[in-house]
Amino acid sequence: MTKPISKGDFDRYAVMAAEFSRDALLVTDIEDRVVWLNKGFETLTGFSMNEMLGRTPGEFLRGDLTETDAIQKIDDCITHRRPVDIEVQYRRKDNTAFWMESRITPIFAKDGSHTHFMSSSRDVTARRALEKSTREATENEQLRQQERRLLSQVSEWLYSAKSLEELLQVISKSLETLMPEAEGQLYIYSNSRDTLDLNIQWGGSGAATKHIEPDDCWALRRGRAYAYGMRPIEFPCGHSHAVEDDSPYFCVPITAHGQTNGLLHLNFGAFAPDRAQREKFKYFLDQRWELALLCAEQISLAIANVQLRQELLDQSVRDPLTNLWNRRWFLEAAHRQINSSRSAGTNCSVISIDVDHFKKFNDHHGHDAGDLVLRALGARMIEFFTTDASPCRLGGEEFIVLCANKTLEETCALADAFRQQVEALNVKYSGESLPKITISAGVAVWPEHAMHVADLVKAADVALYKAKAQGRNQVQAYEDTPA
Repeated sequence: MTKPISKGDFDRYAVMAAEFSRDALLVTDIEDRVVWLNKGFETLTGFSMNEMLGRTPGEFLRGDLTETDAIQKIDDCITHRRPVDIEVQYRRKDNTAFWMESRITPIFAKDGSHTHFMSSSRDVTARRALEKSTREATENEQLRQQERRLLSQVSEWLYSAKSLEELLQVISKSLETLMPEAEGQLYIYSNSRDTLDLNIQWGGSGAATKHIEPDDCWALRRGRAYAYGMRPIEFPCGHSHAVEDDSPYFCVPITAHGQTNGLLHLNFGAFAPDRAQREKFKYFLDQRWELALLCAEQISLAIANVQLRQELLDQSVRDPLTNLWNRRWFLEAAHRQINSSRSAGTNCSVISIDVDHFKKFNDHHGHDAGDLVLRALGARMIEFFTTDASPCRLGGEEFIVLCANKTLEETCALADAFRQQVEALNVKYSGESLPKITISAGVAVWPEHAMHVADLVKAADVALYKAKAQGRNQVQAYEDTPA
């Protein structure tokens, strides 16, 4: 039968276990001065017994990242003489930092007096790094999931926008939500395609460049997205204010169906300009880079979609011969204008216009010459009616002008001024001047002459017929009041 070891053997084994344990053991007196440590402690920290004797461990071992809560627990252990379990960052003799999981236990003599503290510690740096990595991976995945949900919502809003103005509002709000740390601008090519104009900005970027030359941007010159502040070899774009503080930024072309329509510029000015700080946030910037590319792709398709929709809508409400608004546009706009005038308590009016003797002109000179006259008249209307007046072609030689905030007298004066402009027109066909063109016009005002669009147009036509009956090339106002 196995006999239990004697007390002497037990004490000897205990000393051996403490001496050769892989855990770091440290004994301090009641004033927290080191009196003994084992080989495990020396191996882990690099400090020998002679270097540690009489010193307080926290003075030179404790690292900067040790939590305040852990320090408080150590103080409570010393003050109240009770065990505590903590994780503390320590520094080795070579000043490298590591994390230890420690249990500090007060030691009492047989008479119950408190004599020492013993701490038993083990290196948990690898475990903490793994926990941190797992935690960051979980947080990043949660962030990616949130971004995917937001992108899905953004995509729905982008493709639901009816106009470019509405789309720009969606883009601004969406990117400010997806990347709140970035200041952004969206540039779109001008009609001449020689410059890009600032259409919208967000994130407080008040000093943005209003116009960009294509050659001022590396992304546009190279034909692909460009990130400044993330690579060893890089050069700032001429248009970016980020060159002043050396903050990182992205330039992403807005391209759809093989054509570049604009540029998305994102500036991360909140980041410190020094390289060390920039490297620290490289992973974050890499994530934002991928997000910026996804957003630019969605924005590109949405802009192309809105432009196509606008083009089709424009074709549906524009007269192809004169480029004036057509009957469909006029009827919708007139209803809106009457409602607006009703709310504001103001007038609105219409000018009904007809080219004098146009049928005879067509019969004598041909339809090509007639179309030339109508185009010249349309061009002069677009040039003349610029403020609160919208010229439209209803069909044939019939035109109408929708006017806002004008009395009967003001509208008649405007119509007569235009009549004189037409009388001065000199239209040439096949190198020869055509006969002088004149117009007759009738004016009616809401609500004085009619309460509804159809009745208002009829009133203006009545005035127009009166102008023709009295000799043409003149303006007449509607005189009767509706029943």
